[in-house]
Amino acid sequence: MTANINNTLYIVTGAAGNLGSAIVRKLVRDGEHVHALVLPGEAAAKHLPQGAEVFEGDVTDMSTLRPMFEGLPDKTKIYVIHCAAMVSVSTLVADRIWDVNVNGTQNIIDLCIEYNARLAFIGSTGAIPEQPMGTAIREVSHYDPRAVTGLYDQTKAAASQLVLDAVRDFELDAFLIMPSGISGPGDYTFGNVAGVIREYAEGKMPAGVEGSFNCADNRDMADTIVRACEIARTGESYILGGDMVGMKEVFDILSERTGLPTIKRILPAGLGKLMGHAFDLVEKVTHKPQRMTSFAVYNLVRNNEFDSSKAVLELGYSPRPMSESIADEIDWMVSEGIVSVPGTHTPNPHRAAA
Repeated sequence: MTANINNTLYIVTGAAGNLGSAIVRKLVRDGEHVHALVLPGEAAAKHLPQGAEVFEGDVTDMSTLRPMFEGLPDKTKIYVIHCAAMVSVSTLVADRIWDVNVNGTQNIIDLCIEYNARLAFIGSTGAIPEQPMGTAIREVSHYDPRAVTGLYDQTKAAASQLVLDAVRDFELDAFLIMPSGISGPGDYTFGNVAGVIREYAEGKMPAGVEGSFNCADNRDMADTIVRACEIARTGESYILGGDMVGMKEVFDILSERTGLPTIKRILPAGLGKLMGHAFDLVEKVTHKPQRMTSFAVYNLVRNNEFDSSKAVLELGYSPRPMSESIADEIDWMVSEGIVSVPGTHTPNPHRAAA
């Protein structure tokens, strides 16, 4: 670890999440001064590395955010990496999703303007309108919630446009990072990829739905985002995507790494869509969130091919193969005792994510 001699502060919101925690680990290894925002009582926060100054707060409550910006030496350069977001395929928490993802982003924007901070907004490829199959999806210069599908994608589109509006109207120094799915070790919040791995390893996934994944490693994204804080162009968006892999190939990767049987039953996309709508009705009747909603199925059967060439050229983005990322994530989950697979040894609960 090297000492921070540049009078620079990095503020990371959503610091206990998959990507946020990877960014914090990267910054702490580099010897940077880090303020990490986590929700009050958030369990995953205990896994953040020593060296990060942890603040409890909520992006929807401005009073809990301001302390991260105050009491700094004169001429401190502040970079805000805004990862905090609520991800859900359910509509039962619509008001909260909008409040966190849109209103929370506005609060961060306002503070960045007030404290003259540079903002790295972490958006989503879901905020970009889908293109026909076979056409790689690229960055856009305007985001419209009406042009995308699903509540989460709509909130990320609205938030992305708030950032661009602030760049134009208030000279906010900001850029946008648009990740695809996120894989890799260290996900103590157990997001989508970790959830799939755990269900597969526990034998709770009898079948898949015809479609595709696009995931990139949290470590490669973290390296690129930290680098982008210095070199990204203001007002520009950058896609950080990975391999687009079919469902069968995903199961084959899981089988090869774990030694468990692959899943051969792949349901047609049409049947998957019908099941998704059925679970939407179950959700409305029971008021209990369902994992296989119509939006969840949409994310599998949609065009998941994203063009990351702009980030490769301008930011030095270099994503590792999805198979390597998932293999490392499985190894990490085994070492942490989260899953058990044939032939593994006693897990080491103190092993840190790379």
